[in-house]
Amino acid sequence: MKHILLLGVMVMTISILVSCEYNYEVETQEMGSNECDIVVSYSNVIRPLIDNNCMPCHSGDGNEPFAPDLRTYNQVNGIAGLIKEVTQSRRMPKDGSLSNEEINAIKCWVDQGAENN
Repeated sequence: MKHILLLGVMVMTISILVSCEYNYEVETQEMGSNECDIVVSYSNVIRPLIDNNCMPCHSGDGNEPFAPDLRTYNQVNGIAGLIKEVTQSRRMPKDGSLSNEEINAIKCWVDQGAENN
């Protein structure tokens, strides 16, 4: 009887986790176009987004533990995929200040090779 109860709890837990993942996918699809019609510039688009939204915590001053330093292109490029992931899931920036268009610009820049352009 204990095994059946434990199995039931496990099935419910897995169902909840799967449904959360599904909702994430639906949300990201609704955020805007998945197509990148124009080349996204690091210096004109991405750098200003980072400066305006990320620098309070990612300035390399050590005030935020475990916060990657995003002051240079090489530092940003080194974790470009992670930046795409955390902005698409809206885990970053902490205040959720990025628009759908800005999040899509980050996605496009990373998908285009995260170039220093």
